[in-house]
Amino acid sequence: MTLRILVSLALMAGVSMAGAAVAQTAAPADKSKENVTREAVKPGDPMPVQQLHLSEQLATYGRANKDPLSLIVAAQIRQQVGVKVVERKPDGVDAAAPAATDVVAGLLDEAKALSKNDKTIVALADDVKASATKGRVGGGIISLGQITGRTIHNRTMSFRAKQTAEIAAVGTDTNDIMLEVFDEGGHLICRDTDPAYCRFTPAWTGAFTVKVHNNGTSLAHYRLETN
Repeated sequence: MTLRILVSLALMAGVSMAGAAVAQTAAPADKSKENVTREAVKPGDPMPVQQLHLSEQLATYGRANKDPLSLIVAAQIRQQVGVKVVERKPDGVDAAAPAATDVVAGLLDEAKALSKNDKTIVALADDVKASATKGRVGGGIISLGQITGRTIHNRTMSFRAKQTAEIAAVGTDTNDIMLEVFDEGGHLICRDTDPAYCRFTPAWTGAFTVKVHNNGTSLAHYRLETN
């Protein structure tokens, strides 16, 4: 089975594994009601952050099961999506974010090391690396953060009515990250654990509070991904 076919299968699986998306129906800006529609929609093509989340899941699986091919597929999915790294500090936090790293290259290096430089794995990894599109900026927007133990980072973000919003959070050196999204009225829209993914459609254009929790006791680093 070729790597391209494996990526296609992984993306199709990602559509079926996605959290419940919601329909895009209009609603009044009534702050006493939650700012989200709750009607299910049919799965469609995977969205940018959903694909990044699938990449995180495959990488986690690959590490846990010592499967270098999963890491390579994760790297190729991430490369195909493309990302833009921006500085998006938490509200009231002035600490500098950690330096950006090349996640794709890191996954490919992990795959090679895990395989003990097996010729087939090295060739596949090098093929993914060689197929990179220079300077590409895709649909994923990433910000990096570092957070002390038992701490919550809050960010205020606006999302448009009737347009699907995606938010994901993953710890890069921990699995103690939790993601929560609240609307302006304080209603919990979504909660998920590391690697965390939330997908929803606002009923009206408004502000949302995105909370990243470090449920561990040590300093941790994380990536926050949005569309």
